[in-house]
Amino acid sequence: MENRSEHFAFVLFHPRTTGNIGAAARALKNMGFADLRIVAARRPGGVAALKMAVHGRDVLEAAKVYPDLKSALADCTITVGTTARAGLYRSAARPPREAIAELAALAPPNRIAFIFGPEDFGLTNRELKLCQRLITIPTSPDYHSLNLAQALLIVAYELRLACDAQPAAQLAAPVSLAATVEIDTMFERMARALVRIGFLPADNPDHIMFAIREIFGRTRLMVREVDIFNGIARQIEWYARGGREVAAAKRRAGKRLR
Repeated sequence: MENRSEHFAFVLFHPRTTGNIGAAARALKNMGFADLRIVAARRPGGVAALKMAVHGRDVLEAAKVYPDLKSALADCTITVGTTARAGLYRSAARPPREAIAELAALAPPNRIAFIFGPEDFGLTNRELKLCQRLITIPTSPDYHSLNLAQALLIVAYELRLACDAQPAAQLAAPVSLAATVEIDTMFERMARALVRIGFLPADNPDHIMFAIREIFGRTRLMVREVDIFNGIARQIEWYARGGREVAAAKRRAGKRLR
């Protein structure tokens, strides 16, 4: 996979068992990846993790621990959440093989993160806000829940296949995208602006914002584009706070608004 393996991160959000963390490290070692990130209150470890990691102990020992999901994704430009559940905010989830081929072509120069939720419940809507895209692994309707390490192994396997199928010489010109945290900040600013003008209800802005996030999640936002949308949101807030009168006065005086 040449150097592209360095551009993929695998994030375990509040994993419940250390054995699964060790098994996840082994799965990454099997597939040629090494960037394992863990969101937890403290560094998980112990005999169970070491035992399950086997020859992937170097991946386990090099794993970085973060206090929250946003900090774990600070250097990532594309974030992919995993889900086994259906629902209004998860309807855009795609099978790994369908989604990963496109993602593999975007690295480098971008760093892409795959996020896995806790074993008992998975990612909640709160975490999904930071996920630009969603994938779901097709399973039997009789029992759709996968073990954490198994799910990670399937995603890593599909990613390896996709990378191996795309020689560097055949890749499109690299496109540098805006960081995930910058995009999330833009969404928060946009939500505040849309609440202020009454487009979003103040008591539940997320209902529509999830749809807006999904729309942008299908695109590739670059830094300048995020700056433009930030500017639009700031202008909306300014106008709603009283800028309307200022703008009207400038128009009457024949002055430029900005």
